Amino acid sequence: MMNTKLKKQVFTIPNLLTFLRFVLLGVFMVLYLNAETKTDKYVAIVVLAVGFLTDFFDGFIARRFDMISDLGKALDPIADKLSHGVIMLCLVTKHRLMILLVAILIVKESFMAVMGIRNMTRGIVNQAKWFGKICTAILFIALIALLVFDFSSLWANTIIIFCAAIMLWSLAMYVVFFFKQEKK
Repeated sequence: MMNTKLKKQVFTIPNLLTFLRFVLLGVFMVLYLNAETKTDKYVAIVVLAVGFLTDFFDGFIARRFDMISDLGKALDPIADKLSHGVIMLCLVTKHRLMILLVAILIVKESFMAVMGIRNMTRGIVNQAKWFGKICTAILFIALIALLVFDFSSLWANTIIIFCAAIMLWSLAMYVVFFFKQEKK
């Protein structure tokens, strides 16, 4: 049975919004993969947009009403990466080259998870770096554009390759960061 203090840290409004985001990602995926018309596709995208709004509001509410929790700090980036992965998997059905981004995402996030766990065992908690935030922002914009617009294969593949380059750059920057941290 959960004690009252733990319940107050887990069942905060920001954390509940993040849990809702996880559910909405599943709903989006089902709707998008079963879309038969453009309207069906746009309904799926609206569900995804509602999920993105929960991301904005969970952070705002957490900061504004002092509801920041360690669980929330952990769940938010997980929700971001899961969002990337779900959107990429949906887009693989339309753009085969998207599998490249899925592979890079798996490698990058696996590395980040291993290093994050390693650091936590040493009492070090790292936050996202500026280059990681840039990568996340560019990736979200590109993925949303690929969902919403019907780009030609040339344009879609150009966007995907650009995102792959940004993700690899971000991974390289994190490798350097963690390597320097190991030397300390």
